Amino acid sequence: MPPAKTGYLLILVLLVTGVSTASAAGLPGVAAADTVRTNLWLIEALMGEIVNTAAAVMPPAPGAVRLEATRDDPRNDIFQAVAAEILGAAGYDLYVAEEDPARQGAVDYVFGFSVQDIALSYPDVGRTLGIWRRWVERELSVAVLVEVSEEASGRLLFNERLERRYGDRLDSGDFDDVDADVYEFTTAETTETGWKSRIEEIVVLGTLAGLVAIYFANTGN
Repeated sequence: MPPAKTGYLLILVLLVTGVSTASAAGLPGVAAADTVRTNLWLIEALMGEIVNTAAAVMPPAPGAVRLEATRDDPRNDIFQAVAAEILGAAGYDLYVAEEDPARQGAVDYVFGFSVQDIALSYPDVGRTLGIWRRWVERELSVAVLVEVSEEASGRLLFNERLERRYGDRLDSGDFDDVDADVYEFTTAETTETGWKSRIEEIVVLGTLAGLVAIYFANTGN
């Protein structure tokens, strides 16, 4: 696999070696060094980095934490699961506001969150002789607004929009394995839609027609 862009080098090394803060905290589905990461796996890993950054403001466990999505969004469900796994592994007792309303005031900290954006794109494609696809460039970013506060005093410990990015190049044979329509944000179109794909089809058909013509010309002789 060709090297990632310079701006993404650090997080690429962390993810590939399996020692990112997210994986170190027990994020489910930690992949081996030679495993192709799916888009969903990477989204969860980037969310894990965000959880760890925000949770650093809280004193070490023990302590009771209420997870609270600040708006209704299906992307928050994924973030909540990642946060629960990481904070639970760190030793905190966890409560979800909508699932256990009786514990509203019986917590030490409130960990509020709202996923602002998950952006996936395939901005470039490498080809051999302009026809056969060899690799696909992948770029992914996750942005979450996180607010951490003390329940008793209401003191705000953390309030920030955190964004994490990742980029790499996929072998063309792995593309179908990582791009999946499980969610709308785990799949995207490559840059070769539209006129580029039509040009490719014309080139391929023209090449095949030429080969057929050469074959019949040779057999005719």
